Amino acid sequence: MSSPSDSGPAGGTEMVSYTQAPVNETLGSSPPPKATPVSEIGEPSTIFDRISANVARTYSHDICKYFCIMIWLLVGIMFASFALWGASQPGEYDWTVSSHEYSKDQDAVASAFKEVDLLVSADESESRTTKSFIHSVFYIYEHEDASTTTTIATAEKLQTMCEIEAKLATLTGADGYSNYCALIPGNPSGKCQNMTLSYPLLYYGIHHDWSCPLLTQSDIDTQTTTMIDALGTDAGMLFYGFFFDKDVEDTTYPVKVRSMVQLGSPLEGYTSETDKMTEQYAKYEKLFTAWEDPMFEYIGVEHTSTKSAFNQKHTKDGLEVRYWGFDIQQLEFKRVVQFDMFFSMFSLIFVYIWIFVHTGSFFLASIAMLQIVASLPIGNAIYKGVFQIEYFDTLHTLVIFLVLGVGADDVFVLVDGWKQTAELVPRDEANQSEAEYLTKRMTIAYSRTAQAVFNTSFTTAMAFVATAISPIMPISTFGIYAALCIVINYIMVITFTPTAVLVYETRVSKWKNCFSCCCSSKEEKEVDERGGIVEKFFDKAYIPSMTGSKTVAIFSIITCVAWGFVAGSMALKLTPPTEQEKWFSDEHMFTGLLEDNSNLFLGGVDDQFTKMNFVYGITGIDRDENPSGEQYNPYIPSDNRGTVIFNDAFDITNANTQADILAACTKIQNYACDAKACGGSGGALARPQGVTCFLEEFDSWLTATYSETRGGLSAANFLTRLKEFRSDTKPERDPIAGSWEQIIGVVDDEVKYVNLPTVSTLPTLRPLDEKKEVRDVVDELLKELDTGTATTGQVTTEAGIAWTWMVTEQGLVDGLFTGFAICFPVAFLVLIFATKNIIVSFYAIASIMMIVASVMGVVQSMGYDLGVAESIAGIIVIGFSVDYVVHLAHMYMEGLEDGKVTSKDRFVYACTHMGSTVVAGAVTTGGSGSFMAFCQLTFFFKMALLIVLTIFFSLCYALFFFMPMLLLFGPDTTKGNISGVKGKVSGYKERGPSMAVNGNGKEGV
Repeated sequence: MSSPSDSGPAGGTEMVSYTQAPVNETLGSSPPPKATPVSEIGEPSTIFDRISANVARTYSHDICKYFCIMIWLLVGIMFASFALWGASQPGEYDWTVSSHEYSKDQDAVASAFKEVDLLVSADESESRTTKSFIHSVFYIYEHEDASTTTTIATAEKLQTMCEIEAKLATLTGADGYSNYCALIPGNPSGKCQNMTLSYPLLYYGIHHDWSCPLLTQSDIDTQTTTMIDALGTDAGMLFYGFFFDKDVEDTTYPVKVRSMVQLGSPLEGYTSETDKMTEQYAKYEKLFTAWEDPMFEYIGVEHTSTKSAFNQKHTKDGLEVRYWGFDIQQLEFKRVVQFDMFFSMFSLIFVYIWIFVHTGSFFLASIAMLQIVASLPIGNAIYKGVFQIEYFDTLHTLVIFLVLGVGADDVFVLVDGWKQTAELVPRDEANQSEAEYLTKRMTIAYSRTAQAVFNTSFTTAMAFVATAISPIMPISTFGIYAALCIVINYIMVITFTPTAVLVYETRVSKWKNCFSCCCSSKEEKEVDERGGIVEKFFDKAYIPSMTGSKTVAIFSIITCVAWGFVAGSMALKLTPPTEQEKWFSDEHMFTGLLEDNSNLFLGGVDDQFTKMNFVYGITGIDRDENPSGEQYNPYIPSDNRGTVIFNDAFDITNANTQADILAACTKIQNYACDAKACGGSGGALARPQGVTCFLEEFDSWLTATYSETRGGLSAANFLTRLKEFRSDTKPERDPIAGSWEQIIGVVDDEVKYVNLPTVSTLPTLRPLDEKKEVRDVVDELLKELDTGTATTGQVTTEAGIAWTWMVTEQGLVDGLFTGFAICFPVAFLVLIFATKNIIVSFYAIASIMMIVASVMGVVQSMGYDLGVAESIAGIIVIGFSVDYVVHLAHMYMEGLEDGKVTSKDRFVYACTHMGSTVVAGAVTTGGSGSFMAFCQLTFFFKMALLIVLTIFFSLCYALFFFMPMLLLFGPDTTKGNISGVKGKVSGYKERGPSMAVNGNGKEGV
């Protein structure tokens, strides 16, 4: 075997030679031998090599100039980018899949409702005359001691309930209850409607002044008995069933009871509850912000710097109370998110300290943190300025935890590569200038970084791009923003960081040495041996155990494969959520409250069930046509959602059309629904008297008012009478605040559509599988309602967020598997590009598949479903899991270029040169993400768990499956190579500038 100097003459045929490790060498028992110096650098052979040589030459000859240019440029761009920094205003359609048919149907109906001729002008319409379910508060009362089975209807506890509800009812001031309560229609004094669903007012009286005196127990018992006895009648169950727990008929006394306070809508200045919902929500939140102080003071709880008041039990005089409302939850959500974002500071501090520990320099750690943090506003500027995406919400803040790990890993690769060149490029002070010396070192370090970091950054960025194809806009934009930040970090590590490394080498390290002369002997000793804990693990434990006996490596592979199959089988059991997404911890008051509100009590008011609209006369929505004249923007989905397309053939005066509609009223009311949410076998789709049939009530009114029938009216007279009925009467289901305005759709004095509003048996906020069952029933109903009559047309149905959120939940699952379909091929192509070896690439992709299976399997074993966090993390897993495998695979192949022929030599080479960098990157990413485990939102906790699991399994499979596979099965020499990776030859061209050695400048065996 010839040495590098034995190669042929310049311009002649290249002589390839391999240098193997000595046979008698004991692996891991002593520090690796010295590297063979690179004395001459010839012409670069790849694009990375050429760029590396040019960059190194440019920077090394004027270090301070380029460092100053780069740092001022970076700081300038960063601060300029802050002009576009900031969260967008959340909207009610952000998570809606607007391209789906269910969403289009909902928008078409909503647009039709807005088109109708108003029965009164907007100026004349009364504000807050409708009791709102959205803007309401539920109170659930139970014994403080859950084992207590006695009646809760005692004088003391009723007094406490009254005092609790009085905190809202008696709230005064600009944000007091009287400015938000439901008003009595037509009452000029602005008097609030009675709280008809207040449990304590059943005893105190509906007109009670909230002084809450102590009642006599005998009166309480009499009233309780009267109400429970009334449950035996339909009317009694309809009214009193709302208040009592399901066991009350057996126990004859209540153990759990509830109240509901409904506020009024719309607020003054708005035409409906859905008009500018975000603005109205913000105003309602002011009421509950003012309510919290007296309420919490009465209960004896408070918000602290580490815990929300709602994370504590709210008890008073032996009574436990839980309350919930959309407005209260939204207020709490914002508060908790602000608190949770505080933990990002700990992640920043942790990463900063770890970068310092690994690099040994506060200067380099500070520079690294600067570029990592700068990538966030710069990425945001490109995201908003170039991509024209205005949406930026809570989800996007997760990127900081991801970028901290990725950015630090990028810096480690460059800094470690720089340190490793210290012995590869010996200084010839007599014949070599400092600039030439630095150029040679930076050429090698830069080339290694440019290639290795490109491979990992590209794969991670593509994983986020896979989320960008999601139909769910917040997830799609999150993927775009995260990918941009990853790319920006890569750009900075190959432009800005090299200048910082050169400044550190030529300036900062010399300043440091001036103050550390007494430690010089210690430092020289440390240079001569790999003294770090991680290095010792590889040199003294990992490498000897793997190479000393095949048994260890075989056992390691078998264990990893066995666990991969077990975890994969568990992962296959993952399903969409079977219950509502839990956003708060198990200890939080809101967790499980909605389920208890739906399941623990005998009955419910209509507002607790999904309202469905069955509309005739609509064919669709035109997204390109908006009253504002502006185009629909998918990144501002709450604005300009389109204009309804009416069915011009629809004719309400046609007798066949009227017959079809009357038949539909009967069919919808009596339609069977065996779905679980409808009550199972024998259930019905609509609640008793749940269908508001305008034709039935019109017929009764026509006969009573004019002694006429529809059949005897001409088309013109029918329309005249119908419009009169629309303006002069109200629906029987809501004779106070109800209206025919949006049910009989008169647009420009023509009846364009008619609506059959239906209160279904589907409770609100049910899980995906239950809603899908009901939707299947509705689809069958729609087929039966399609009579084929041209003047009737087809029925368009919508159910608020019930169907649209169902699509979103399904989209989360579909997006996960679509992401897998994109990420796995991309990861494989990157591995082929990085290793140029088909065998190594197959080992690597097998590792990645088992990493994903392991993470998702553990998730399933912990009882999680494919919710928001799990679906997002599933894609992120691929991006992170490829990093360590790619680094080690790249170094394994690079060992061949440096003359390491056998799989054993290349295994040791890769572990020695890249092991510490891989572990350092794992600690950074896992450590930064782990701080989310202290967050109060379960979404952040799940993300912390998933990131840590991903890093753990990625490291385990990289070291205990991928590397042992390479050790035992190769490839040796050039087996499996796609292109001509030849081996170690003379000069830069064959050897390549990406030569890497360990963190202390030592080459491996």
